Amino acid sequence: MMDSTSDKLKKYISYIVSISLIFIIWIIAAKKTSSALILPYPSEVAVAMGKLFKNPEFWNSFLHTFLRCIISFGISVVLGIILGTVCALSAFCKRLFELPIAIIRATPVAAIILIVLFWFKSNTVPIFVSVLMTLPIMITSVVTGLSSSDKKLLDMAKCFSLTGKDIFYYIKLPAAIPFILNAAVSAFGLTWKVVVAGEVLSLPINATGTLLQRYQVHLESAYVLAAAIILVAVSFFLQELFAFFVRRYLKK
Repeated sequence: MMDSTSDKLKKYISYIVSISLIFIIWIIAAKKTSSALILPYPSEVAVAMGKLFKNPEFWNSFLHTFLRCIISFGISVVLGIILGTVCALSAFCKRLFELPIAIIRATPVAAIILIVLFWFKSNTVPIFVSVLMTLPIMITSVVTGLSSSDKKLLDMAKCFSLTGKDIFYYIKLPAAIPFILNAAVSAFGLTWKVVVAGEVLSLPINATGTLLQRYQVHLESAYVLAAAIILVAVSFFLQELFAFFVRRYLKK
């Protein structure tokens, strides 16, 4: 119990030290540049952040961004589980998906967004690209999880003449759940980054990424940083919260 408390205390202290160092470096860099356009002071960003908190347009855009993240994440998880299961059960399907997955992983996100802009409306681009980028994580993890079943349990199942359906539901699926949940946490974190990047380039109506682009065009650096910090903070909090519940579930 004492060790656990000590570890948590060390973790929080490291966070505080890390944030303090970031602010110190930020202030020094802002003094060196002496330009609010290049790098505004933390105080200027704080003022801009306060104005954003009071701005209904910002929160409306943020809500739409959040909904895009949830939709794309949900699609990615469902499709990832289905396709991953198919690949785990069929060697042919696994080989069939290997090349597309490798290509998606190797292609820069910006390039995919620019290509997809020719195919879909701006509101759909961030969702489609996010699903495309997170799907390989889910598929690979599902395949790995379903392939990690204990061989002794599988041999025992054969001895008791269990059907393939029973083997899947009672042996393979339970073994795959930790892999699926951990992959979902990683995919959730990536979803935010890809959705916002997609919004910045596709400029849909009611999107935080569109606001970021507008602030950048109007040379409002403080607002760009303020909006980015809010996005990072919310994304980090939600991912940590999701990871916390996953850890709690896996400890049962």
